[in-house]
Amino acid sequence: MLRLVLCLVVTMGLGTAAHTAGVQGPDRLLIRMRHLLDIVGHLQTLVDKLGPATLPAPRDVKRHCERSAFSCFQKEQLQPVSAGASEKIISLLAKQLRRKLPPGPKNAGRRQRHREACPSCDSYERKPPGEFLERLKSLLQKMIHERLP
Repeated sequence: MLRLVLCLVVTMGLGTAAHTAGVQGPDRLLIRMRHLLDIVGHLQTLVDKLGPATLPAPRDVKRHCERSAFSCFQKEQLQPVSAGASEKIISLLAKQLRRKLPPGPKNAGRRQRHREACPSCDSYERKPPGEFLERLKSLLQKMIHERLP
């Protein structure tokens, strides 16, 4: 009985340690950004079902302002034109876009102090949903490219 309990404790402890070591690494952010890129691609197929509102779309973002620009994209509400099945899909995808990004590498704190120098969301040019999604896709691709070894 004691052996069984000891084996369970060791197995669970090693399993948990291995799980947290693998998930806590920088790969989590890369995986999340790739998932966001897929979501943007799916939203681009539904762009004709999005409302005509103009949205602030950052372009040519400085390296230390990427997260700030991404948060500007996250704050915007993508509205469907009409109710129906596409409305549910759009709202679900938009909700996934608003989820918080995992923490970046350990030197990300160095970049945080530059956040004050980044432009506010209101200062970006307002664009229709199609171009908004294209610029979001471009920003995500840039962020992914910079994270690759």
